[in-house]
Amino acid sequence: MMNTLFAFLLLLLVSSANADILPLYFNGAGITDTVNIHANNPEKPGDTLSAKVKADTLIPVNMKPFFGNSQFLDRNIIDRINYKYTGDILKDLGFNYVRSHGLDGYPDETILFGVGNNGISYFEDGVLLNSRVNNNYDLNNSQSEYIDSIEVLPVTRGFLYGIYNNLVSVNFITKDFISSKPYSRIKYYQGPNGEAMIDAIFNQIAYKKLKFSVDVSNRKFDSSYVNSGYSQWQVRGNIKYYLSGNWNIMASYNYAKSLVGLNGGVNVDSIISASADVNTYLYDPLQAPVKFNNQSQSFKDHLFGFRILGKYLDNSYTDLNFYYNYKETELNNSADTVFYKNIDKEKLAGVNLQQKFTLDYIDIKLLGNYETGRLSYYSLYNTYLNYYPVDYSNFSISPIISTQLLDSCLVPSIFFKYSRNSYKNDAAANGSYAGWGSDLTYCYSEAVKFYLGFSNYKPGPGRQYVYNYEFGATYNSANLGINLKLFKRNNYFSYNRFSFLTDSNYTVSNLYGTAVDMKAVVWKVALEAHAYFYGSPQTTGQFYRMPKINLTGGVYYENMLFKNNLNLKTGISVDYIGQRNEPVYGELGPNFKMDFTVAGEIQKVAYVYFTWENLLDAKYYIIPYYPVPARNIRFGIAWELFN
Repeated sequence: MMNTLFAFLLLLLVSSANADILPLYFNGAGITDTVNIHANNPEKPGDTLSAKVKADTLIPVNMKPFFGNSQFLDRNIIDRINYKYTGDILKDLGFNYVRSHGLDGYPDETILFGVGNNGISYFEDGVLLNSRVNNNYDLNNSQSEYIDSIEVLPVTRGFLYGIYNNLVSVNFITKDFISSKPYSRIKYYQGPNGEAMIDAIFNQIAYKKLKFSVDVSNRKFDSSYVNSGYSQWQVRGNIKYYLSGNWNIMASYNYAKSLVGLNGGVNVDSIISASADVNTYLYDPLQAPVKFNNQSQSFKDHLFGFRILGKYLDNSYTDLNFYYNYKETELNNSADTVFYKNIDKEKLAGVNLQQKFTLDYIDIKLLGNYETGRLSYYSLYNTYLNYYPVDYSNFSISPIISTQLLDSCLVPSIFFKYSRNSYKNDAAANGSYAGWGSDLTYCYSEAVKFYLGFSNYKPGPGRQYVYNYEFGATYNSANLGINLKLFKRNNYFSYNRFSFLTDSNYTVSNLYGTAVDMKAVVWKVALEAHAYFYGSPQTTGQFYRMPKINLTGGVYYENMLFKNNLNLKTGISVDYIGQRNEPVYGELGPNFKMDFTVAGEIQKVAYVYFTWENLLDAKYYIIPYYPVPARNIRFGIAWELFN
């Protein structure tokens, strides 16, 4: 079925044409209403009278990033990555490491700046995506094809945004553009074990100043090891009305539903008890026993949003966002000997404000968040039911004051955040807490920029202050790009809002590290590297869950071919995971994996992808005992269709 579908979609590619897309992010673009009049001239048969009547021109008001000097992965970079889901895109960040289970749809833990679950705030256009129960977010639930760019805040500013004072903040900025005619885009990929994804986007000016867009996605993975199947549907709709050149309003709805088998990995104890060689079965999906044959996790999400973007003064900018979110996560095990089910339900309503004023050489930005809701935790073990409801409200406000010196090349800033929690039935999470910091950006030239920042804050009520330091330097030219970061933190521990959820025991509280993102081009050959190194002054510190050294990169051939109709990037990519320690299991690694990849852009309307994964058929596991996928082939295509 999938092969037939792919052949049909490939046939459609031949007839595809480019759309005239006007990107809105950052710079904006004019909207011109036109009326085309076509009539036959009776005096000169065959002649056509064509006229354009200009009705009105607007400059849309667009969503902006949190911080202009964040690190960004834009769509030009994203489209040349043969990714499966959003978590793969983040591999192009030096401080990134993924504790992969090697199975599609599994809730992998992404670690940035040395923190993972409970320490990263994920946003979409400024709206917090994290679960309010456990402060986590599964990146499988991010609709990757609707992302325009990804913003990663400096670690010194991470706590400023949203209702949580997490160490790291990542903001997914969605696509916001106008096409002069109806625009559509389809992406499809296919791999082994029934792995497949299809995504369809449609965007149109529905009526004069009213824009409508919709994105529908489906991912699936039949199974490799027992109970490892995955299926997911995602739908989003967006309506934007250009009320005037100063005010735009938006309404949106996002829906997601998924089901994944959580088999717990290979049951090595069972293999050993049978007096068998572990390695004989560990990497054999057909024979390896797993821990849980019937355990699964389902997820549902409904997110409604209403946004007002405006400039009531020439020197101001307003982004006011109202939202309502219902989430439900269910962990279910229906084994014969024991039955248990855990359900988290979240009903959230909130409002976010980003207000900016520019007064001569002073920029004042005010961030405000208010949220209220009910969180319900159900736990059923055989016939015993535990129910834990919490009503809560959270409030935070963050002023940021900046000044521009030396023709805006030198920008010092100071910022502050005050937060207050109010939780019923959980007094330990109540209280107020604060933090502050300062940073400096310096633009030596168009090619060379520097960043220096410091902050200290409390992750939650009753916690000690966390101290963060970061230095960054970037250099960009036609043939060389380098992004260097150094950071240091003290006294950091991840924080859960509820007393029945314990903190991770494996966070390195005092940590320093350096990371580099680099691309060098010599002739048509490009060398890319994204690497980090971590260290810690803690004498008892072992780097649980993450390696001290991690590297992803590759050597690629890049060139324009066939009279500039094909923009090709192909080569060998590598992943090196340094030595690490896993709780209970002890020391792992180092490990190495190599892939062959092809990404080609055809006439600026289509991308073709091909990956031969794990060329050397390496056998290892990142998390015991979830083996890395065996050697396999995956291919896909994305194109703008019928525009």
